[in-house]
Amino acid sequence: MAIQGYMESSLTTSEVFKTMDKSMKIQDKAVNLIKTAKHLTNEDIEAAYIAVKQITDSLTRKALLAFDEERIVLVYNNVASLSMSQTVPFLTFKTKNGYKTYVFVDKYITVNRDGVLTMQPSILRDLLISAAIANGIKSNYNNLSSNPFLAKILMEIYCKLFTRIINREYSIATLKTEYDMIQYWVNRYFLEKVFGFIESPENIELLATSHVKYLDEVQIQTMKETYDTASVIDLTGLLDVIKSLSPRMKALNLGVFLNGWVNYYYIPSMLGCDNIEYLIFMCITLLSGNNIVNIGASDIVKDAKGIKSFRGELLKLV
Repeated sequence: MAIQGYMESSLTTSEVFKTMDKSMKIQDKAVNLIKTAKHLTNEDIEAAYIAVKQITDSLTRKALLAFDEERIVLVYNNVASLSMSQTVPFLTFKTKNGYKTYVFVDKYITVNRDGVLTMQPSILRDLLISAAIANGIKSNYNNLSSNPFLAKILMEIYCKLFTRIINREYSIATLKTEYDMIQYWVNRYFLEKVFGFIESPENIELLATSHVKYLDEVQIQTMKETYDTASVIDLTGLLDVIKSLSPRMKALNLGVFLNGWVNYYYIPSMLGCDNIEYLIFMCITLLSGNNIVNIGASDIVKDAKGIKSFRGELLKLV
């Protein structure tokens, strides 16, 4: 099977993914698994498949349809040393038959003595939905980048996920003006570099500053100039701007931040810190509470303004 790695949109700009791929050869390992590991059918995971099929919401139905149409492929590997399902739960590739999203499921499968595979229906559902969205984004990224509702709610969630790690490490939330600035910089970075929001610079500024409570006009202007002067293009650039605020953060760098992110949110969340598809994956699993991502962070998603409309907006991406 001819597979061409297709890393359009978010993955080409993900510093974390590029760093991981350079050291771990993720794409090469993924292609090898896709060629050699077992591709599961609905019969292989019959009980979980039937349970998910009985769920009637539209997003689940569209995700299951993507699996039935083989736009999503579940890849099962029983060699522990080759496992990818924790580090990279899914990847989308371009094939001669269009985009296919391969979900690496070995960590979520149990096998009994008779060789029967079982999987929790809630986990299957979340993986299928996340993969279907990733597949849809590859097919038409504009459906995401032009959606103001998703830009706003995902910005809020991302900023809270991000600043929770910063605050756990450096207790920065007590410094009100500095915390306002950090939130603005994180919002700007998210809208421009992670989400890729198709909006005017003026509207992006309005959205990025919507949380500001403790800054006067001079401080706001200084905050904006600091970010613009830094020409932030990746997560390292954002962290460099943030750590300039306080000597207590002088050791902050990509490795320190990723360590804090993974320790708190768990390994499957790693790419969510600078990748929109995996951020959405984090949100979906946190809403379900299946602990793929630490359910201690579920309040961030469940308390987001407009969360009741979230799944309906995600449906537009599939």
